[in-house]
Amino acid sequence: MAYQITFPQLEALVAIADMGSFEAAGRKLGSVQSGVSRHVRELEGQFPRPLFERVSRSARLTVDGLEVLSQARTILQQRDVLLSQYASEKVLRRTLRLGMTELAALTWLPGFIDALRSTYPQVDVELEVGGVAAELYEKLRLAQLDLAIVPDTPRWTDMSRFPLATVRNGWYCSPGFKLKRRRLAVSELGQLTLLCQSADSAAGHVMSKWLERNGVQPRNIMTCNSFSALGGMASAGLGIACLPNAIAGELVTLGRLREVHVTPVMPPVRYVAVARHDALTPFHRRVIALARATCDYGMRYQDADAREPLGTEDQ
Repeated sequence: MAYQITFPQLEALVAIADMGSFEAAGRKLGSVQSGVSRHVRELEGQFPRPLFERVSRSARLTVDGLEVLSQARTILQQRDVLLSQYASEKVLRRTLRLGMTELAALTWLPGFIDALRSTYPQVDVELEVGGVAAELYEKLRLAQLDLAIVPDTPRWTDMSRFPLATVRNGWYCSPGFKLKRRRLAVSELGQLTLLCQSADSAAGHVMSKWLERNGVQPRNIMTCNSFSALGGMASAGLGIACLPNAIAGELVTLGRLREVHVTPVMPPVRYVAVARHDALTPFHRRVIALARATCDYGMRYQDADAREPLGTEDQ
């Protein structure tokens, strides 16, 4: 029996395993469902037993299928490594599945995409902007993303992490928000309504731990995992918001917010590029290098050509 296993067959197998159904795999691969089904039938024809259990609209791997899946991932990764090392950057064709949290999308994303397209003009980018880092970490773990740009956390030690930059957050409120003075001790925050990201997010986690270390138990907290929305909530006078400078800077310029200096200052949040150990290729390392060269969390992308950065550090 002549074995005719092809890359499209292996890609179909991996896509179904990652996406959970033939239909979703077709969308991921840019193919119709019938094409994915054909590749799987051809692949299964090389083996004595089925690789999938078909259940309603979903597809579950059999024991044999799980074994083949492991080998398929290895083969496809080796192919990607070979192409990354020896194919010209200008002709390399592949898809980059990239996830990032909101702040990167609001600041340096356009500059990074320009650099990526200049270096790899044939690479397609599938971008997902997530609310909190935990969601993107989970998709990395399930091989639904290739890379993620997220705040660092020690909770995911099974990932390769590459430092990009650190971001300091400040405290901001509307000009009409009643405060006795513009400088506060951290203990005084406990008597105010705080507007911040949830503790599930890295920024919210850093803030909550900082308050805890300083013995502060806030009277009232409103959470939202969108920095842009938090800026609007602060402008509306709902409380004092913990925001990065890039988000608050324009609102301060427009007179919608003012900064409140709090001592001691809150520690910075470190941002990293994250990838699975078993899926990291030279191509991904080059993409991470481009991210490191272009990341600037202190300036909104609208202002990139107009003014100097706002208060970034360690970039």
